[in-house]
Amino acid sequence: MKVSQWSDKYRVLTSESSAEAGQWKTSRAEYQRGMMDAVNDRGIERIVIMSSSQVGKTEMINNIIGYHIAHDPAPMLVV
Repeated sequence: MKVSQWSDKYRVLTSESSAEAGQWKTSRAEYQRGMMDAVNDRGIERIVIMSSSQVGKTEMINNIIGYHIAHDPAPMLVV
């Protein structure tokens, strides 16, 4: 299962964290799919994202953390 698939199945946004509360849908911002799924590619060692503000980077990181909690628990540090 890829990060985007996990997010679509299990991630729920609250009204405090999102203007549109409810089930996460990667299809609402399709450009996020490749960035999130790059985490699942074992050939990729570093992911660099250059983007404008307000495009969902924090929520993508939350999805990646949630995916790892569910599928590959390990110590994590987010800076």
